[in-house]
Formats: sequence, structure tokens, C-alpha cells
Amino acid sequence: MKKLVPQNPLFFAFFFPAVMDGILTLLGQGSNYWSAVRIVNEASPVYYILLTSPWLYLLGGVIWFVFWNWVFKRLKEPFNIFILMFLFIAGHSWGSSGWIMKIFKDVGIYTLGNQPSIIFAWGLLIIYFMIIACIATYCLRIHLGEKLKK
Repeated sequence: MKKLVPQNPLFFAFFFPAVMDGILTLLGQGSNYWSAVRIVNEASPVYYILLTSPWLYLLGGVIWFVFWNWVFKRLKEPFNIFILMFLFIAGHSWGSSGWIMKIFKDVGIYTLGNQPSIIFAWGLLIIYFMIIACIATYCLRIHLGEKLKK
């Protein structure tokens, strides 16, 4: 991984929350999604891909990563940093956090009206955001370090 990240650190800064968002989107679907009825729980335009097939959704995710890997290698400052922060780190972190809270609620970790469970779930979510921040900071330091060498 240490050899892979320097090749495109901005891509890897958002990779973790994006992968988590994709995985949690599938895990967060209700039992009706996996039946012949296929009721989708998703607010983004990915809704239509999920409606078609979970396999198409996974294929779309791979294409999404390949495309943005290519784009981040070509985008210039400050557009690359703006898109990274706004669309990917903030967007996928927010999207995946909604799924995390839904899953916490489904398995009983988070219960409305139960203050200890709310605080515990909130704490776990903060740890998740800290992990995202650590990965993004590491990747941004590599990116900025390369810029300073030039």
C-alpha cells in the first residue's frame, strides 16, 4: 500500500469512505431489496442502478473508481483538492455515516430514546470520522510533499 498511495495520493484520500459508502449501501438495503420486489433504499442517482441489479451497482463502483483515479491524476490545483474535499471525502463520509446509523439501529446498537446507546453510537461514528481524517491527512501530506519537491 505504501508504494501504491504515492502514485495517486488524492485518489486514495477518498478511497476508504467511498468504498465504505458502497459496501454499506448494499448492507443497508432491507430484505425487500433482496427479494423479487427489489425495493431500493437510496437517495442518490445510484438508486436506478441499484434498482436494476446489485451486480450492476458493484460494476458501476469499479468504473467509478477507475474513472476518478484517472481524473485525479490529471486535475490541476486547486480543483483537485476542492473536488476531493467536497464531493468525495465530505460526500462519501456523510453518505456512509447515514448507513452506519441505520445499521446500528437495525442491530440494536442505537435506540431512539436510549441516551447511552445514542452516545455509544455517536462515539463509534466519531471514531469512523477520525479514521477517514487520518487516511486523508496522510494522503494529502504525500500529495503536498510531492508538490513541494517540484
